Amino acid sequence: MAVDDMSSDNGIAVIDLADIDSGPGFKRICEEVAKACEEWGFFHIINHGVDMSLIRRTQKAYKDFFHLPKEEKKKYAMTKVYQGWYSPELYDDSDVKKFPLNIGNTSECLYYIVLSDNPNHETVFSLIPPDLRPTLLEFTKEVAAAQERVLAAMSVALGLDAAALQKRCESIDVGIRANYYPLQTEGKAVGEILPHSDLPAIVFLFSDTVPGLEIRKDGRWVPVKPVPDAFVVNVGDSLEMMSNGRFRSVEHRATGNETEERMSLVSFYMPAKAATIDPIQELLDESHPPQYGSAKYGDMLSALISQRLNGKAFVNSLKIKS
Repeated sequence: MAVDDMSSDNGIAVIDLADIDSGPGFKRICEEVAKACEEWGFFHIINHGVDMSLIRRTQKAYKDFFHLPKEEKKKYAMTKVYQGWYSPELYDDSDVKKFPLNIGNTSECLYYIVLSDNPNHETVFSLIPPDLRPTLLEFTKEVAAAQERVLAAMSVALGLDAAALQKRCESIDVGIRANYYPLQTEGKAVGEILPHSDLPAIVFLFSDTVPGLEIRKDGRWVPVKPVPDAFVVNVGDSLEMMSNGRFRSVEHRATGNETEERMSLVSFYMPAKAATIDPIQELLDESHPPQYGSAKYGDMLSALISQRLNGKAFVNSLKIKS
């Protein structure tokens, strides 16, 4: 599919959260969030409350890891709980757990659930590289707080109580994935992540200044220009289901760059595995019947993780046939 030449700042909202705690400011933000979620499922936020020096330190800590020799990174290779370092090179290693969800060809990633109400989480947290661990925990706490502020605005934008969506998620997990696209040597393909939408409620992404993210809008791939110091926010499949399709998850893909290395930090705000994901009752009436079935988040995650990324095929399969 051809990539549309429209630049991201010509259509994708940039929402300023500076006055989110004031009455008039919150009302304005909710209106902008509603429009962005209904039309795009995607927007930028600035003045988000996450300390920029902390973001820079987190970026550096991840880059230091990705620049390590392969044998050192293999100590943190992805395990049976699907956390750790992933690289296509690992497919040749019989001693490494293969990641069933095939995310791309030549990009690397490092993924951990950093915040969780799971009583066994402390054991998993100890798997994170020690040099990264304290910075990542601080970063994740600040990002999760920003995600909950945005989720409150989304709730009000739907006409619900500010805490409605967070309550539907029940206890939450927050996973952080760093995607790394190394500078490619001659003869190697540029790294990529295949077209997909994200299962969680909402996802935040912070990228460096190297472009590479694209979203699908009205059948076109639209390149997203990085906005300085901004997070990208995208609606997840779970939120699309809870909103009964009013807010739409966005199909997106990413590529590396032929002349510069590229890295992005992605925060997944995930419902509890036992949480029931289906349209919220207050959003349904005779004119707005349920558009999606009901499923446990954990069951959806297990089903998705065994598949190859394929656009929005998974969430579309959960729609009620008319």
